[in-house]
Amino acid sequence: MSIPFPANSSPAAAQPEAAAHGLVGPEQFTFLADMIPQLVWITDNAGFHTYFNQRWIEFTGYTLADSVGPDTWNNLLHPDDRTRARQVWGHSLATGDDYSIEYRFKARDGSYRWFLGQALPRCAADGQIIAWFGTCTDIQEQRQLREQLEVAYSDLEAKVVFRTLDLEREVATLRQQAGEQQV
Repeated sequence: MSIPFPANSSPAAAQPEAAAHGLVGPEQFTFLADMIPQLVWITDNAGFHTYFNQRWIEFTGYTLADSVGPDTWNNLLHPDDRTRARQVWGHSLATGDDYSIEYRFKARDGSYRWFLGQALPRCAADGQIIAWFGTCTDIQEQRQLREQLEVAYSDLEAKVVFRTLDLEREVATLRQQAGEQQV
């Protein structure tokens, strides 16, 4: 899904007619981006990061100057997630497909937390991608709950298998005893 954008506009430009087009000004955008609980980011059409919100700075400890560019993003990912993240992002950049991935980001204290990264392309009137607008939503608790459920399910499954084996053994013993009584 691409988000249309007037051909004679840019997301950073403050324009008097912005309100008439349903657009917000830069101050309103910054307020909104800093208020929501997600890490917010923008890239150009080639994937070069040009904006991060205040929550990004607070979470990573990186200033805006340290964060912009093509590599900072991937360097803050857990090493096990980097290759997959590059592949998924590369696919979105090449095709214009929506971006969606779960990965772990490094916090300023050195710990990692799970995030759901999502982005949509912003397109000019001619359909060409001019920017990507994205968010990263902290899903650490959901991931932990999912892992706990998977462990509980595995434990339950093992208990069912062992109980089934016990019942089969009891049935075999009863059949053997029944067969001995008939003799």
